[in-house]
Amino acid sequence: MSDIQSFEDVVKVVDLQYKQLLENDVTRKHFEPLNLSEHLPRIYTFWTFIIDIDAINHPYQGSAYGVHAKLGLQNLDFEIWQNCLKNAVNSQFEGEKASLMLEKANQLGMMFQYKLGILNIED
Repeated sequence: MSDIQSFEDVVKVVDLQYKQLLENDVTRKHFEPLNLSEHLPRIYTFWTFIIDIDAINHPYQGSAYGVHAKLGLQNLDFEIWQNCLKNAVNSQFEGEKASLMLEKANQLGMMFQYKLGILNIED
C-alpha cells in the first residue's frame, strides 16, 4: 500500500469514512441532514491543509470547532468517527501522511471533546 499523496487520496479516505458514518445507526443522525455536496469539499480541503498535501491549491479557512459545537455530540459519536476514519485510512493507505492524519484526528477529537465538556480521560 502507498501513503496518502494527493488531494484525490484524501477524497478517497473522507468518502469512505462518510459512507461508514452514514451507515452507522448512532452517527447517521448527524450526517444525513448535511448537504454533502457542500460539506465534503470543505472536509477534503480541511484534511489536505492539516496533513499538508497540496494545501496551496486547496486552502482551508474557517473554524472546524464552531460547527461541531451545535450538534449535541457525545463520546460515542467521537469514538465511531475515529474508528471510521481509522478504517478508511488503514484499508487504503499506510505511511507518514496516513499516520499523521490519524494522529491529527485523535488530537482534534480530544480537543473538541474537551471544549464540549465531554472528554473522558481514563487512567
